[in-house]
Amino acid sequence: MAARIGGAGCEPNVWVKVSEFGDERRRAWDYEENRRIVLDAIAIFGIERSVFATNFPVASLRIGYGALVEAMHRMLAGPSPKIANRFFWKNAAAFYRL
Repeated sequence: MAARIGGAGCEPNVWVKVSEFGDERRRAWDYEENRRIVLDAIAIFGIERSVFATNFPVASLRIGYGALVEAMHRMLAGPSPKIANRFFWKNAAAFYRL
């Protein structure tokens, strides 16, 4: 993934909306697979330019909304709750100038 989007991550005016990444409806949603993609995207763009997004209702074919939000919280669990706050709402508020 880094090779495909790494260049965009170097551009200070480019942000990434991070959502459910399932592309095969017949396959079960996989936490570790999605965790790797989410953390890679955040590593490339930085937490400062990463925002939570969803593909609902399409994503509901593979995971429920509550389960997705919970999984994203688990992926971002770390030393600071500020990271989750930025990812889930503060970055979007800044980007959209709300």
